[in-house]
Amino acid sequence: MPVADQQQRTALHRRAALKTAALYAVVACLWIYLSDMFLELFIQDPRQLTQAQTIKGALYVIVTSALLYLYLGHCLQSLRKQEDRLKEEQERIQQEVAERFQQLNTLFNSMNAVVYVADMETYELLYVNKCAIEHFGSSWQGRKCFHYLQSGIEEPCAFCTNPQLLTNGEPGDTVTWEFENLKNHRWYECFDKAILWTNGRLARLEIAFDITERKELERIKDELLSSISHEMRTPLTAISGFAELLLNEEELPQHHRKHLEIVLREAEKLSELINRFLDARRLKINRSRINYRDLVVAELLEKALQGTRYCKAKHDIRIDCEADVMVFGNSKELIQVFSQLLENACRYSPEGGEIVVRAETVADETILCFSDLGLGIPHHELDNIFQPFHRLDTGDRRRTGGVGLGLSVANEIISLHGGEIRVESTPGKGSTFKIILPLPNRRATAPDIESTGPGQT
Repeated sequence: MPVADQQQRTALHRRAALKTAALYAVVACLWIYLSDMFLELFIQDPRQLTQAQTIKGALYVIVTSALLYLYLGHCLQSLRKQEDRLKEEQERIQQEVAERFQQLNTLFNSMNAVVYVADMETYELLYVNKCAIEHFGSSWQGRKCFHYLQSGIEEPCAFCTNPQLLTNGEPGDTVTWEFENLKNHRWYECFDKAILWTNGRLARLEIAFDITERKELERIKDELLSSISHEMRTPLTAISGFAELLLNEEELPQHHRKHLEIVLREAEKLSELINRFLDARRLKINRSRINYRDLVVAELLEKALQGTRYCKAKHDIRIDCEADVMVFGNSKELIQVFSQLLENACRYSPEGGEIVVRAETVADETILCFSDLGLGIPHHELDNIFQPFHRLDTGDRRRTGGVGLGLSVANEIISLHGGEIRVESTPGKGSTFKIILPLPNRRATAPDIESTGPGQT
């Protein structure tokens, strides 16, 4: 029962007792006064009057005692009935709690995931499921979570999510993270949530799914892609080199020259594809940020336009950028992003048309917009286009090249620069990609030049 309700009921009982005592006092006084006046009217002898008053007082005590006995008996019987009802209600609630806990326990035990509950202040384990017992042992009662789940740790884990689970002292949003367990050296994807336990104290509920096999497949895939990419660069270099050498022959027949140009062009495309693979792997593995400096956006856009291969003569590209618009970052990576967006705008505008690039400074940010009037992107694809290897599945768009890594790499680069990239599109009317980057005077939020080590952003 809440403390406020209990205090209110106590005050109500006191007022009822006070009213009962006051009523009894008034009735007793009136009885004594009126009965004495009545006796004085009929009895004149003082001795007889005294005896009558004594008998009257004894009768009063007997009658009031009997009434008090009946009243107390009634109150005690009502109290016993209320206690019985409260006991039945308590037993019913305890039974419901036990049934619900059993249901949750059955549910958690059926999950192929480690589930546990730990007190957020003392780190004491309050519950573990069957899968946790199978992975970490059955001796968990009374132990702290970092003693039970980890190895060689005598204090709360440095990566503990407790501080992230509370908002103003109350349970907040779920935190999702991955880590390699120090005890069994397996990888887990964890979902942590602050909850109120049965006794009202704050506890952390964690559901951890074993993703070791997935991590191993990702590692094998990355190594395979890296190995294939590096092994393919050597023959591609030879093919491109010999094709260029033959194209420089003055007496080369025209039809041979045409075939060699196709070979050289396709070799360049394949080389670019390999570079995309290598960029994606590099950005994922090595997140060190070097060679950051103040950059003029107009110069970056001009260099990006010069390196664009897919834009044809029928594409009218207009750059609207003031000379004083600046960003802070790596010029090579930003030029790569801008080139990718320009190439996409040209590739998905097969009929040509105007492509507009606008760059401006708004508040403490630099905003670049790449707009085209091409095929557009279906609404259900907007959340997926930045995923690796994702390609639009419309027949018209399948005629374009690439494997779906360009936008993924661009998104990763912009993220590492402390910015974000967004897209707005209407099918059949074109698309607009918006890049938001911090200004040079906000370097504190971006990586330091040459000072940021691996694993930091």
